[in-house]
Amino acid sequence: MLLSARDFPEGFLFGAATSSHQVEGGNDNCDWWDWELAGGSKDPSGNACEHYSRFPEDIALLRRLGLNSYRFSLEWSRIEPEPGRFETKQLEHYREMALACRAQDVEPIITLHHFTLPRWLSAQGGVLAPGSTERFAAFCNAATDALEGAARYIITINEPMVLVLMGYLDGVWPPGRKSPAAAAAAAMRLVRWHRAAYACIHDRHPDMLVGIAKHWIDFQPLDRANAVHRRGAALQNYLFNRWYLRAIRDAYEFIGLNYYSTRYVTGLRTGEPLASPDEPHTEMGWSISPQGFERSLRALREYRRPILVAENGIASSDDAQRQRYIVDHLTAVRHAMREGVPVIGYQYWSLLDNFEWAEGYRPQFGLFHVDRGTQERTVRQSGRLYGEIASTGRLPAEP
Repeated sequence: MLLSARDFPEGFLFGAATSSHQVEGGNDNCDWWDWELAGGSKDPSGNACEHYSRFPEDIALLRRLGLNSYRFSLEWSRIEPEPGRFETKQLEHYREMALACRAQDVEPIITLHHFTLPRWLSAQGGVLAPGSTERFAAFCNAATDALEGAARYIITINEPMVLVLMGYLDGVWPPGRKSPAAAAAAAMRLVRWHRAAYACIHDRHPDMLVGIAKHWIDFQPLDRANAVHRRGAALQNYLFNRWYLRAIRDAYEFIGLNYYSTRYVTGLRTGEPLASPDEPHTEMGWSISPQGFERSLRALREYRRPILVAENGIASSDDAQRQRYIVDHLTAVRHAMREGVPVIGYQYWSLLDNFEWAEGYRPQFGLFHVDRGTQERTVRQSGRLYGEIASTGRLPAEP
């Protein structure tokens, strides 16, 4: 049973998200492919979901659910397989994807960089390679030129601080470094990447709306009465959440919010307890906290830009839990919007069960289950529920 009044306005961007390396398959010219072959993931990505060839089917499945937007990424290593050589065939492929969305009244939301780097850039030093900012800007020029008239929403970089943390501080993602100095340098370089991309896109395509996808963790003191816990939460909130947005201030038309969890902090260092024993957890071990989601949305209001929830989802083999998660987190969005937070859309992560980086294929985030042997897509009941909410603009009534 649905409530009679709309909870979300007409035109709200209900959608789902993927990234190229996680779904396309055969993406063998990037740093992650080499990382997997060296044992850096529990599974190799292999043929993934074969989305590179199956995208028309997958976009049709998304639309039949009732969704009106789709966030996907372009694969830099396909588009520029060698320095300065841009593949027209690959640029046309991604334009076709955007136009396939348009043909079904689905708004394409494009991510230009979603963690992977071309092998040649990785060999030169990756993010920290000399001239990497100019190389990224040239790639963004080629990509957005190809998308002219087909896409409006452009996300330059997905989760820059996650890339810094995982790749340059913890060393569990490419390039596998564990250096605070390198992490700081990479963070500054990714600021330059975004600013350069923003400038060149606006110079060539002023009608495009450019944003960033910022992973935001709801840092909370484990014990609010403990001053060290409070200071630790405040420090991590600044370093992980706020610093990057302040560093790129005024260089975005919208903010993409990627939210998954609350982290409970007991000290000044990173790596403190992620989950609370008093809250349910996902199969990734993350606290399930729609209240933290609502706090995060409210915190972003100070930046005075529209907010697109670019990722929010749950890894779970229990689809009833996924259904509750979707309803509870969309309820948080509704509450925030009623308080004046300018949320323009919500992209569930993920459309498909896919390759989850170092965790391989075990985590299941998808609205659609994907059979790894046959590639058959099967919609989950959570997908149907989400589609009904998107189609009607109404949340289910509470029992």
